[in-house]
Amino acid sequence: MKPFLKLIFLFSLQLSFYTGFSQTVNASYVVQNGDWLSKISQKAYGNPHLYYKIIESTNEKHLVDKSFQKITNVQKIRVGQKIWIPNYKSSSSTTKKGDVLVAVPITDCEIRIWYNYQVVAISELNKNWIQQKIDLKTRAKKAYTLRHNARVNARFMMADKARVKEFQNRDLKKYGNPDGPTFEQLMEKCSKKGLSTAECYQDVITSSSRVSTVYNNECKD
Repeated sequence: MKPFLKLIFLFSLQLSFYTGFSQTVNASYVVQNGDWLSKISQKAYGNPHLYYKIIESTNEKHLVDKSFQKITNVQKIRVGQKIWIPNYKSSSSTTKKGDVLVAVPITDCEIRIWYNYQVVAISELNKNWIQQKIDLKTRAKKAYTLRHNARVNARFMMADKARVKEFQNRDLKKYGNPDGPTFEQLMEKCSKKGLSTAECYQDVITSSSRVSTVYNNECKD
């Protein structure tokens, strides 16, 4: 299944599951069994991508109130953990892909922040993969796939399709692929630097978890 179809499927499940449910904003919340950050964000704002607002606010609360545990890994919150749900008016809307109604953030900066959280999580996930004794090659491919899928999904969600086309044309010219480099291309580029295969696998993992300061600076206040 293509990445953006997976995204639509997951969103459609979330939207159907949470119909009629709500989450109080501007208040503390204790994590329940089965919760994850995007799920809580969907309840609070009707938008699963705004979980970064919960992370930011919880970590700010932690500085003055230690009953709020700092969130250091977007993939991990525990039952009983106290977090803060800030009052935030999302600029989200809905769009249709085929017959499916999909909730998406409108602004490119919201999408950029969502994308960054997917990317920076890769380094933490890699630590878990190492603990699971997953071999280096497999970890490199997993990291690449996560980064690649995040890129494709982020572009799908962007409202400015002209800019999406600009990105795709740039990648098509550079890699011969509108969705960016293939895993093999990254390995070939790395090997030309004189690095070993193992070093190139590690380079793929490292580069997959790196965010772009150029585009991030566009979203600074």
